[in-house]
Amino acid sequence: MHAITELEVFVEVVQQGSFSAAARRLGLASSVVADRVSGLEKRLGVPLLLRTTRRQSLTEAGEAYFDEARRILADLSALEQRVTESAREVRGTLRVTAPNPLGHAWIAPFIERFAVRYPEIAIHLTLDDRYADIVAEGFDIAIRGGPSVDANLIGRHLFDTRRVVVASPAYLERHGAPACPEDLAAHRCLVFNTQPHMFAQWRFGRAAHERKLRIAGALASTSSTLPVTWALAGLGLTQKSWWEVAEHVAAGNLVTVLDAFEPEPAHFYAIHPVNRSRSKKIALFVDQLAESLAPLNDAG
Repeated sequence: MHAITELEVFVEVVQQGSFSAAARRLGLASSVVADRVSGLEKRLGVPLLLRTTRRQSLTEAGEAYFDEARRILADLSALEQRVTESAREVRGTLRVTAPNPLGHAWIAPFIERFAVRYPEIAIHLTLDDRYADIVAEGFDIAIRGGPSVDANLIGRHLFDTRRVVVASPAYLERHGAPACPEDLAAHRCLVFNTQPHMFAQWRFGRAAHERKLRIAGALASTSSTLPVTWALAGLGLTQKSWWEVAEHVAAGNLVTVLDAFEPEPAHFYAIHPVNRSRSKKIALFVDQLAESLAPLNDAG
């Protein structure tokens, strides 16, 4: 059995969660899928999957093999795409995912301009506040923010942004301003969590003084935009990226608090499993997106 075929079958079994689901996806009999995974384990001389009648899980060797296998298949896909693409024309499809507020305010308008310049590139934009598994879900580019990025993927830095705690003047007049992060326990906090939980982790301080606090929410949402809406309505305090609230602060509708405890900036990246030098359309999109988002770089 060719190694790449075994590789593809093994990755599909892990991603689908079962031999039968992988068989349906690949259009093969379940027995064929099982034989190919068994053949791979026999050839390697180590078990990759632990299987029972109810579930399957990866061994330590299986986890390492799966991570490398996904990268190998991504490289193979990129190679085949480069061979079939025209040497002079940039064409094809890009699947992009981005968080809702950044997507609506900046990514979607950029894509409008990009589409006019490169009409041969079709783009599908998914706006979602959760962190997608971009390899398993087939995304070419993911726009992500945070203190760090997945070291197993390739990232192009886009911009850095402050993280600030804000509330409306009306809320602060009624409840006062917190003097330190620990005072938030006595306040109404408005939190974002991709899971249906009534709390979030907020970062404060820098260097040796950096810490995370678990903040209980008076209101919580899986939508990252709602805490700002609630803060504008005077319902409490929220921690957001500066670009999300800058206009409201300038207009006097929101006020920053706990400025002395501001954390390290959040770093935003364009993450992609394929090296930009191997895909013209990814290189064009990411490089021009970085230029477009440069005005958001406020952490300087």
